[in-house]
Order: sequence, then C-alpha cells, then structure tokens
Amino acid sequence: MKEFIESIMQNDRVWNSVRVDGVEKKQFTYSDTADYFLHECGFVMFRMVTPSTYEIHVCLLKCKETQKFVEHCIKEMRNRGACKFIAPIGDWNKSALKLSKACGFIEEGRIKKAYIRDNKFHAMVMMGSR
Repeated sequence: MKEFIESIMQNDRVWNSVRVDGVEKKQFTYSDTADYFLHECGFVMFRMVTPSTYEIHVCLLKCKETQKFVEHCIKEMRNRGACKFIAPIGDWNKSALKLSKACGFIEEGRIKKAYIRDNKFHAMVMMGSR
C-alpha cells in the first residue's frame, strides 16, 4: 500500500498540481497516522485535526468516478465519527477547487501568501464541508 500511495503522490500529473517552490517530490510520502481509501486511480487521505475534524487530500489521477469515490470516502469517515472536513487547496489548483465544490464544500477563508509557486505568492483556499 505504501508504495502505491507514494507512486500516486509523486506521479507527474499529481505533482504538477500540488508542487510548490522548495519542495521535492520525494517529500510527498506515506503517513502511517492518516486514513487512506484506495482506488485504482489513486487514493483519498484523511488526517485527524481534532477527533471530529479531518483534513482531506484527494490524489486521484483522472477518472470518471472521482466525485463519487470522494463522496463515498467522506460518508465512510462520517460513519466513523467525523463531523467536519477541511481541504487546504492552493488557489492555482482549479480542478481541486472545482471537485471540492462539487462534493459540497464551501470556501471558508483564504490564507494569503501561504505558498510560493514559480516565484510568486499564492493563497491557500480553505474549503470546508457543510
């Protein structure tokens, strides 16, 4: 499982969507403190922030079932007691922002100059579940 997750995280298609200046691909690695849901196209990861709030990261290569799979994963985490999900997304990552909105997330705030990408500052868009 670890090798599969790292291969998706470090895949050029995923990497090009999430890369920021000063971070290398090899730094995107498996975490044994996160919950993973695997799909043939990648995975969805949940990291606990508080016992009822989880950070969500979607690392799926393009496939038709992306939204359906993400919604299934969120439902499963709710069955495990999660109440709130947050998704920190770089403002350049339009596909991730679109997916989060399609899954019912709303923008709850922005952290200005949170990322540097291509020598320019970018905001972190904090998307939250309803």
